[in-house]
Amino acid sequence: MRRCFSKTQKLLLLRRAGYRCQICGIQLTPDNFAADHRIPYSKQGATEVWNGQALCQACNARKSDR
Repeated sequence: MRRCFSKTQKLLLLRRAGYRCQICGIQLTPDNFAADHRIPYSKQGATEVWNGQALCQACNARKSDR
């Protein structure tokens, strides 16, 4: 199982989120967002679009592996 989302998966996550952070709502671009696992990879979460979300860097750092 691979850990990182592919470029295509990242773009799908960003579009699905409406180019907004799914926690705080800040505007995102392809350069300033993080593709995050809803169920953390460290807890056996799949690297699939259904398990992903688009977050800003700050929210992704705060979420960690929760």
